[in-house]
Amino acid sequence: MSSQDTELDSAGKRFRDQPPGAVDFTVMFLTHDALLRDLRRLEAAAAEGRHGEEAVRNGWDTIKHELHIHHVGEDEAVWPQLREKVTAPGELATLDLMEAEHGQIDPLQARVDAAFTTGGAELQSAVKEFAASLALHMEHEEDRALPLVEHHLGPEGWAKYHQYMMGSQGMDEVGFYLAWLLDDAPDSARTKVLGMLPPPVQGLFQQSFEPAYRAAPRWTTPTV
Repeated sequence: MSSQDTELDSAGKRFRDQPPGAVDFTVMFLTHDALLRDLRRLEAAAAEGRHGEEAVRNGWDTIKHELHIHHVGEDEAVWPQLREKVTAPGELATLDLMEAEHGQIDPLQARVDAAFTTGGAELQSAVKEFAASLALHMEHEEDRALPLVEHHLGPEGWAKYHQYMMGSQGMDEVGFYLAWLLDDAPDSARTKVLGMLPPPVQGLFQQSFEPAYRAAPRWTTPTV
């Protein structure tokens, strides 16, 4: 990381902590929070030598699955929209950075996959590197790329991204994502997200999607 990157990372107030603008980034921030939550769980499991447990494998598979969907959505429905709008060199550099970081994360994820076969120090090292890279990318995305969305795309352009995400997944997939998103989320976040859904979908979430998500062990193996 360059000295310029360090300066940008530490400068000023985080974008998510500023007064909200016209675009509601709630779900994006919660997605990042959910990934960070599961990265902490992964780091703990690796340190405790629990990599062979089904619950830990399920948790890791969930990270990979949701991260893939998240990054494909951005690559297909966010960065291309911005490429059509931005012209300033610094803004174009931000988009280049987003795409480059996506590419850098993939081999680090593959290293974690490979290290699951042996565990130990190699897995802990691989997880630490993967988690640090992904966390830094999400920070860059929030503080550099989302302001471009706010300025250049606005609510209409952001709605196109959400439409892509909904259209590229089936209802069961969306339900799984919502259950994963709200796993251990604050009550206020849960209320806000569920309030965005039509009443029939709220019912499906509570009666089907969330119970199905919780039925499979993730990170902690049930004791009964």
